[in-house]
Amino acid sequence: MKKKILIVDDDPDILTIVSSFLQIEGFETVQAQDITSAQKMFLTEAPDLIILDIMLPDKSGLEWLKELKKTYSTLPVILLTAKSSVSDKVLGFELGADDYLAKPFEPLELVARCKALLRKTELFQKPKRDLIQIGELKIDPKGRKILKGDSEIHLTPMEWKILNLLVSEPGRAFSREEIKKAIWMEKKIYNWSRVLDVHIKNLREKLEDDPNNPTYIITVHGYGYKFRE
Repeated sequence: MKKKILIVDDDPDILTIVSSFLQIEGFETVQAQDITSAQKMFLTEAPDLIILDIMLPDKSGLEWLKELKKTYSTLPVILLTAKSSVSDKVLGFELGADDYLAKPFEPLELVARCKALLRKTELFQKPKRDLIQIGELKIDPKGRKILKGDSEIHLTPMEWKILNLLVSEPGRAFSREEIKKAIWMEKKIYNWSRVLDVHIKNLREKLEDDPNNPTYIITVHGYGYKFRE
């Protein structure tokens, strides 16, 4: 399957040139000229990598980068900008950027950096697709299978989404807002906080020995939930 790259830049010429070079190398590309369009494109296209300009007409690319990395921490992002000062680079990396290119740039260098980042991301993510064993539980995300001892546990699709997010980083506390954005994206869910609590309750009843005193899915009071390390 072709890797998909979202290019966000307000210069039509850059969009055309970068897109052409990437397509020649076998990538699929989608384009946006502002953050508003990029956010919609991100939700519908699910890109594997983002090339993001900092100076955009409606919002700073750094602001969106910060929002993205809160939920999609492993999504590779290359900053592409006219700014080249050390302070801009440092800020970009602190916010989670994976690479940085200042304009003017060589399209072939950008393509090479995209390839390198995607290879690195694949290697990093592969172990997370393997069997996860915590306590009595054996979780196979790829096969969508859970064993507790010798018994298989069946989850609903929504329960799987929530569990996959929590076990992606055992021990890390996910805020309620992070879970909402990752699971429901921008969908308007009536009383979504209550809906989340109901799904957590159902997960605990299936996974825990004592759902009232959970040892796997732990509440972080005033914040959200985490999965035991």
